[in-house]
Amino acid sequence: MMNMQNKDTRLVARVDEETQQLIAHAAELTGRSISQFLIYAAKKEAMEAERQAVQIRVSRKSADKMLELLDNPEPINPELRAAALKHRKLARDFKNRRN
Repeated sequence: MMNMQNKDTRLVARVDEETQQLIAHAAELTGRSISQFLIYAAKKEAMEAERQAVQIRVSRKSADKMLELLDNPEPINPELRAAALKHRKLARDFKNRRN
């Protein structure tokens, strides 16, 4: 029986000749094979995309304003209070219908 846990998956990409030559040259300059270079570059980009997706950057001024509002929230206006109560009732009614 073949051990499927050790089997690598294959990624395939089609590129124009100029891109292929650029990648091959860059791989050679870094001492990597084309596959190693592509995996390194793709993994690096994927990790950066994940980091940016979960990290929020704000200025010091914005951060201070957010903390101030969390410590001293503005009073809820009547329209927001009514919407929150309506949502609570709708959610409760929906839950009761499901049970």
